[in-house]
Amino acid sequence: MSVLLSHLLVVDLTDELGAIAGRMLAELGAEVRRPAGGAAAWNHGKQPLDPSETQVMLGKADIVLRGPGLDNQAVAAANPKLIDVVIAPFLPGGPNSERPETDLTLMARSGLMTIVGDPDRPPLTLPGQQAYALAGIQAVIGALTALRARATSGRGQLVEVSAYQSAVLANYREPLTWGWTGRIGKRTGNLLIRGKSGVRQVWPCKDGWVTWALVDNPPMMRAMVELLGDLAGPLAAVDWDTVLVADIDRETLIEWEEVVAAFFLTHTRAELGELSSRNALGLSYIDTPDDALASEHLAARGLWRKVDGVKLPGPLWLSSLDDRP
Repeated sequence: MSVLLSHLLVVDLTDELGAIAGRMLAELGAEVRRPAGGAAAWNHGKQPLDPSETQVMLGKADIVLRGPGLDNQAVAAANPKLIDVVIAPFLPGGPNSERPETDLTLMARSGLMTIVGDPDRPPLTLPGQQAYALAGIQAVIGALTALRARATSGRGQLVEVSAYQSAVLANYREPLTWGWTGRIGKRTGNLLIRGKSGVRQVWPCKDGWVTWALVDNPPMMRAMVELLGDLAGPLAAVDWDTVLVADIDRETLIEWEEVVAAFFLTHTRAELGELSSRNALGLSYIDTPDDALASEHLAARGLWRKVDGVKLPGPLWLSSLDDRP
């Protein structure tokens, strides 16, 4: 466990929205107290809090993580140095503050779902509760920033985090694209859009999937052609030092990609990963959840811990100041 924030006491009164914020602070070494309940993945590492002791703990705490509803002035009166972090679907007191929400509706409203999925199908959300997680991350940033302000002023701080705005901030590329080009982003599915066209990113292989793309990297492309040998077909005739893949029309790229696709289908993920390591192909194979759970590499890095017999991710990060050997 990290010792970076071991001097801090945090009271976590969040529900699903914001729970990961307490988990992150606990991983940084803070003592995080929370009433029982909630998903283990976002709440392990926290210590139990008897509801009857909540007011006493708030009087001693450095940070409280909570949803809207409590009065900040009342909280501050009981503990003038408390960092009061409010994590809400929309900014408290704002035009949408009373609207019902779920992680799904927040993701849809943020615009993130507009760019996730295939162009000929409905939009998708990402796995897990991403808007809730993004709000938790912003809450931790806000709490740590507020601690800095308290160190200067000696006074507690109010931090208000909107899960909706947190998700919008994660969609940084599309607003910038609109601002610079006036173009509205759209779902591109398995294509990485570069220049005038797009290149395929995810490919089936003999026992699963890999990720790789035709890109403007002459050494990497020459290595792939050399590996393909007699199977390289039209790729063998390309001068990779002068061609710009980003300017190639999609029809030509499809012809080139069919050559690579046929090669991938004759090899396993492990074989392709080994070939990539030896030949600098820039290829990665895609793990399934079972692969990640069984990975010796991830286990050796201490990624997993068992909580009530269930293997869960943790720690979230490592530091040179950690007390691990």
